[in-house]
Amino acid sequence: MSVTDAPVLPRPTAGVDWPSTDHAVVIVDHEGERIGRFSVPHEAPGLRTLVRKLAADVTAVGIERPNGPVVDVLRAAGLVVYVLPPGQLKNLRSRYGSAGNTDDRFDAYVQADVVRTDHRRLRPLLVDTEPTTALRQSVRARRDLVAHRVAVANQLRAHLQICFPGAVGLFADIDSTISLRFLERFPT
Repeated sequence: MSVTDAPVLPRPTAGVDWPSTDHAVVIVDHEGERIGRFSVPHEAPGLRTLVRKLAADVTAVGIERPNGPVVDVLRAAGLVVYVLPPGQLKNLRSRYGSAGNTDDRFDAYVQADVVRTDHRRLRPLLVDTEPTTALRQSVRARRDLVAHRVAVANQLRAHLQICFPGAVGLFADIDSTISLRFLERFPT
């Protein structure tokens, strides 16, 4: 089955490219023809404009990131959001004949058209449940604590290399319980 034979969404789809300061948006109809193109700034009024222009006609939106204020406003407006990661988008550009150059409007078009033609292969972004959100926050907090613990252990090791080098190699882990007790008992 070729791209033109693939089942398509009957209503227009959109693609939103997410550069740093503004967002390029392209809307395509059920045949892949561009029927709208605009940019909105990455600020509250711009995001309201984005939702106002998309909510009336568009059913699904392709975007590169799975989180952030743009995704939040799109989902709050009831739009189905499909995430096309940057690596996947890079590979899809060749499908449309791009010479490999990145252009925000072109990327937005590719996202809109891929959602139109390949929505059955894509997974829509699901709304997280409260337990999932809590788990994600716990995992993020643990990752931050582990990173902090490693940084402090590295600082301790560096300090000991200067003032008490014999203590550094005594134990396998500088931040193990036995190592820390040793350092408390024999501080010099």
